[in-house]
Amino acid sequence: MEVSLLTEGQATRTVARLVRECIRFNVAVAWAGTNAMVDAMLAAHSKLGMVVIGTHMYQTDPAVLRAFMPYKGARCLPPDGRLFHPKVYMFETPKGMSAVVGSHNLTGGAFGGKNIEVSVLLEGQAGDEVLSGLASFVKASWNSAEAVDEDNFLFPYEAQYRLNKARRSALDKFHRLKKPRAGAKTSPLALSWAKFVEGVKSDGHHNLDGRLAILERAFALFSERATFAAMSAYERKAIAGTYGSKEPRLDGLEWPWFGTMFGQGDFKSLVIKSPKQLSEALDHIPAEADVSEEQFNAFAMAFDRAFQGKSHKGGVPTATRLLAMKRPDFFVGVTDANRNGICAAFGTAPTTLNLGNYWSRVVVPMQSSPWWLAPRPRGALTGRIWDNRAALLDSIYYDPSTKKKVKG
Repeated sequence: MEVSLLTEGQATRTVARLVRECIRFNVAVAWAGTNAMVDAMLAAHSKLGMVVIGTHMYQTDPAVLRAFMPYKGARCLPPDGRLFHPKVYMFETPKGMSAVVGSHNLTGGAFGGKNIEVSVLLEGQAGDEVLSGLASFVKASWNSAEAVDEDNFLFPYEAQYRLNKARRSALDKFHRLKKPRAGAKTSPLALSWAKFVEGVKSDGHHNLDGRLAILERAFALFSERATFAAMSAYERKAIAGTYGSKEPRLDGLEWPWFGTMFGQGDFKSLVIKSPKQLSEALDHIPAEADVSEEQFNAFAMAFDRAFQGKSHKGGVPTATRLLAMKRPDFFVGVTDANRNGICAAFGTAPTTLNLGNYWSRVVVPMQSSPWWLAPRPRGALTGRIWDNRAALLDSIYYDPSTKKKVKG
C-alpha cells in the first residue's frame, strides 16, 4: 500500500480527481458546507455509495443536507450523543482502493484554501488491512446514521442552525484581553454578578434609583421618538448631557450623572442645531437585540463624519455618552471622572483609548465578564440593574478627583 502526504491544494486536487475517476465513493465526515467539492460529488451522484455527515455543534450547512437528501446513500447523524468527528473519503477505482484520511472536512474552508489542513492518501487493494478497516468504519457509521428526512430532521435542524449561526461567527475572532494595570481598583473580568450589584449599590457619588430613572427615561425617549433627531432640542440635551449648570433638567432628573458634555462646544451645537448626522450615527445601533462590532464601527464612522469641518472633534466621552443612553446594556460612558479607573481595570492606558479601539478594549472584555454574562435576575431592582448593567459599570470606577486630568 502506498502512502502520500496531502497538504493545502494537493488534497483538493486529489479528492476531485478521485471523484471523477472512481467507480464508487463512500464518505464519513464531521461537517459539510457548500463548496465545489460537494458540487462535484453531487454531479457524480450515480457513483455515490454511502455518505454520512455529522451535524454536531451545528457546523453543517443544512443546504448541503438538503442537496444530498434525494440520494438514498446519504445519511446524517444528529447533533447529540458522542461527537462524530471523522474525515474519511474512500474510492473504489479501476486499480483498487484509495482513501483520503486526515483533517479535511467536506467544507469550503477545508477544500477552498481558507484552513490549514493535512491528510494522507492511501492507495492499495480492498483487502489491505487499513483500507478494509476504514471501509468497515464508514459502513458502521452509515448504519448508525439516519436518513436526511424533511420533517423529522431538517426542519428542527435548520431552526437551531439559524439560532446558533451568530454564536459560531463570534468564535472566529480572538481578542487579546489585558490584565488590569498596576493600581487598578478591580478587574471587571473578576466580578461576579453579586459583587457587581454590591459595587453599583455602593456608589458614593450618585443615587442608584436616580441613575436607573435616567437610563429608563432615555430608553423611553428612544422608544417613543424612534430617532435622536425626532426628539425635541430639550430632550436631545438630556440624552447628550449638554445642559448648562443652571438649566432645568428634563423630568427633574440629574442627567449629568452620566457625564456632563456642556463644555464640548461643537458637540453641543450639533445636538441643538444640527442633530441629523448624530442621529444617523445612532441609527446604526439597534434598539434591541445584540449589537455587533460591524454596527458599532458604522456608528463610529458616521459619528466622526458629523464633526467634519469642526474645530473640535467628537471623542470617546461624547460618543459613549450617546451610546450608553441608547443601549445601557452594551455600552459604558467613558468620562473624565471614570476614564482612569475604567482604563486601568481593562488594562489600557487612558491616553490611548479612542473610538477606534473602544470596542476591543472596553466592550469585548466587558462582555466576557461574569457579571455581564449572568442571566437576568427575577428581582425587581436587580432586574433593572441587569437591564442597564453596562452603563452602571461607571458607578464602580467613578472618581471625581480625576476630572479634567485626561482630555476626551
